[in-house]
Amino acid sequence: MVSITGYDSGTVAKHTHLREMGVPILFGAAVLLVSATLLLSANVSALRGNLDRIALSQNVLTQIADIENGMLGNELTVRGYALTGHPSFLRLEKGGNVRRDKAISDLTRLMAQEPQQALRFRNAMQAVERHKANFGKLTGIGPDRAAIVAKAIIDPEIRANSYATRALLRDLRTAEMDDVAARQREMAGQISRAFFLAMGIIVAAFLLGGIGMWTAQFKGPLKR
Repeated sequence: MVSITGYDSGTVAKHTHLREMGVPILFGAAVLLVSATLLLSANVSALRGNLDRIALSQNVLTQIADIENGMLGNELTVRGYALTGHPSFLRLEKGGNVRRDKAISDLTRLMAQEPQQALRFRNAMQAVERHKANFGKLTGIGPDRAAIVAKAIIDPEIRANSYATRALLRDLRTAEMDDVAARQREMAGQISRAFFLAMGIIVAAFLLGGIGMWTAQFKGPLKR
């Protein structure tokens, strides 16, 4: 039987069914596009979090380097003052101590955000404080006391603390560098996964959208 549209009744029914499917298909495509947007937004947030953590670790590494430089400068200025008695070494020591103490303060603030490093950080700072006390006393001995300062510097306990302090700071630095490397690997994986998943969803959404538009163009039977 031929309908008034020029199609047989089976074709008309098929076209009507396809046209009715068009809207749900288009809605599904829109849902996929929204899902892709949400997925990318979530991954951007995760990437931003990892970037913030990497920036934190890089700042931690800078402060550790400043503390190590401060220790070395403290040792050198104590020796220089003991040998020459020149007051310029005292000025150098004072400036170096200010920078070192600021680095310690900044590092303490930064490490509060890394509770997993608390024990390693506490041990390192205790050793740094002993180093400060040891060399601060040597400066107080006064100028032209090279023999006394030299004897104190080669004291086994002072030498052992200096070595231990550097080792503890080195361990802290290594842990931070390992954390940076792990987060960089995680970021690379996140970017790769997000890209391929989002592209897959977007392609699927466009395919569904095309199918939905194609099916929506079919005409059903004319109403009387």
